[in-house]
Amino acid sequence: MPRFRRTRALAVGLVLVLFSGLTSVDYTVVKGDTLGKIARDNNVSVSDLAAANNIPNPNLIRPGQVLVIPGETQDVIHVVVRGDTLSKIALAYGSTVQVITEANSLRNPNLIRIGQELMVPAAVGGDPGSSTGISPAPSSSLRSGKFHIVERGQSLPSIAAKYKGVSSQDIATANGILSSVIYAGTRLFLDGPGFTADGTAGEISYTVQRGDRLGDIAHEFGVSLSVLASANDISNPNLIRAGQTLAVPSGTAWICPVEGASYFNDWGFPRGGGTRYHEGNDLFVAKGTPIRAPVSGTVEFVTGSIGGNQFRLYGDDGVKYIGSHMSEFGKDGNVRAGDVIGYVGNTGNAAGTRPHLHFGVYYKGVVVNPYPTLVAHGC
Repeated sequence: MPRFRRTRALAVGLVLVLFSGLTSVDYTVVKGDTLGKIARDNNVSVSDLAAANNIPNPNLIRPGQVLVIPGETQDVIHVVVRGDTLSKIALAYGSTVQVITEANSLRNPNLIRIGQELMVPAAVGGDPGSSTGISPAPSSSLRSGKFHIVERGQSLPSIAAKYKGVSSQDIATANGILSSVIYAGTRLFLDGPGFTADGTAGEISYTVQRGDRLGDIAHEFGVSLSVLASANDISNPNLIRAGQTLAVPSGTAWICPVEGASYFNDWGFPRGGGTRYHEGNDLFVAKGTPIRAPVSGTVEFVTGSIGGNQFRLYGDDGVKYIGSHMSEFGKDGNVRAGDVIGYVGNTGNAAGTRPHLHFGVYYKGVVVNPYPTLVAHGC
């Protein structure tokens, strides 16, 4: 039986989170444990346990490792603390800004106060992220965690034929594969969500020319005069000057994180001698190239030995974006699509390699391949 077991009270930042019922527990692996034994002791399936902890190989667990034991899902009461935004809270619980706004009858989703209690409905709520800002563990309803390591000469149809109820399209969708090309040694999930980001309200920059009027600029870009003036804090629309840079709201947009990058679908490639696998795409471009927020949302920065200087963007579109190995940080806090949030580098375990941005996407708490989104938006 488990030597160590405690009810989870997880937090976002330093957030106090209160659960209205049983959610999940932690278990610390001891010598001699197997995932099957732990699953039996806690009355859960091995696949659910592996999925809840993002374990690609159920035969590889180690003493001292802390596992989340999934349990019942209940409504969650989240107590707002300094630095919280509704988009960040929604991302942490696998919810959306709209769902939490409606559940709490909020008139303005941008106005929440410290100490305010927000209810996250159980239908979309789940484990919140840890105090490190890591996304919640993937839901078994989105991905079982089953995978296949591609062998030389295999194709999607030949891999699918090995597994009952799995089609080549299932594998392609789950791994963001847009062609028939796959690579030996790659880890491919056998199921899971396919995802292409739509984006949020973005903007473009326009430099005022001699003779320009604000009304003419607004008409040219298809926005109202009042919206353009508000976006640039212009109190008198008749007072603009040549050379002034204006932010022009561009409607719904998904902005490429870096311009002119070279990349390909390297999702699932082995890393660390095959002990882990690439969960993103590497975008290669010159060191110091600006990194732009692909959507509006809230940015926080972290530094670690693997990711180096990293941003975490909790998007207003309900998606979490990460970017690693930056040389410098840019703007944090509340950002709009297109804001510069960092600069390309090779920090962390990318030291000595070509400068690049490791770009990752988390949809409803599950890491997904960014490649379809990058291609769809012409990056």
